[in-house]
Amino acid sequence: MANLVSSKGYTSSSRGADAPGAYSIVLAQDFGQLGGAAPALAYNAGQGSLGSGTARCCVTWVTAYGESLPSAEATVSISAGSGAFTATMPTVPTNGAAVVGWRVYSSSGGAGSCLLNAAGTTQTMSSFTVNVLGGGTTTINAFPIATTAVQVQTYGAGQAEQVASMSGIQFPLPSVSANSSYDYPVIVPNSGSLWRVSKPVSFARPNQVVDTTGVVAATCDVIQPMYPGVSQSVTAGFGISALMSLNGYLYWCTTSGTTASTFIGSGSFNQTKGATTTDGSVVWTSLGKACVIALRFANSSGSASYPVAQEYDFFSK
Repeated sequence: MANLVSSKGYTSSSRGADAPGAYSIVLAQDFGQLGGAAPALAYNAGQGSLGSGTARCCVTWVTAYGESLPSAEATVSISAGSGAFTATMPTVPTNGAAVVGWRVYSSSGGAGSCLLNAAGTTQTMSSFTVNVLGGGTTTINAFPIATTAVQVQTYGAGQAEQVASMSGIQFPLPSVSANSSYDYPVIVPNSGSLWRVSKPVSFARPNQVVDTTGVVAATCDVIQPMYPGVSQSVTAGFGISALMSLNGYLYWCTTSGTTASTFIGSGSFNQTKGATTTDGSVVWTSLGKACVIALRFANSSGSASYPVAQEYDFFSK
């Protein structure tokens, strides 16, 4: 999610004859990427150092903004010692931020136990410079998209699987259930306090991208998600329920848990963009002076579908 780095969307201003009081652009490439489908795995006898048993593997995508959540996990049987397996990259997603690389995570343990394969493969990684949540850049080593398969010879020993997607300026677009709707949170910087709950907000889509059949962007409203209260369970994720606003600053739950039994006080929340605050067992990450525009996607079709990433121009009087 939501790196909130500088982009056209957050530095532009309306030049119309009747200029709105608040105006912000979200570009098609601002939306993050989901983990997606699992890689295809194939056992290779005598090609590595894996012991007999079940190997587990997942992959993540790397964009200019960071790393996505992990894909679904796949398993393969290692029949004998000195084994290896090949992980073939699933279809590269194109609905949002451009994918420049991918990373492989593996283990011999249970679900969710995979660790990054920073070594132990026969392929060479490349270095990608990406933006980070609090500002500035960092380097991520990943396999370039041209490398479509990776042979894993030893299990991953690096970082654990991602728990928060950092692959876009905005959250990944959601899957909207059949005959249902989903309120998607658009994160909008609000340093001048121009976006207000009391004012109506509208949007335009200037590029006329064809929507997914049955899925439409129906309505939008400026909201301020409330603090959940003491001793409340909060789940990290991409929905409005993972966000809360205090004193005009927006916070995102990046580690699930339960809030403190006694309120820690609004002054205890670190307002610096990218900084974290521990509240009981919940970890909140500051998104800076920002607000949420709840954009409702409605799906009238008989199957779950994703909205199409495209430019949205939001404005309010």
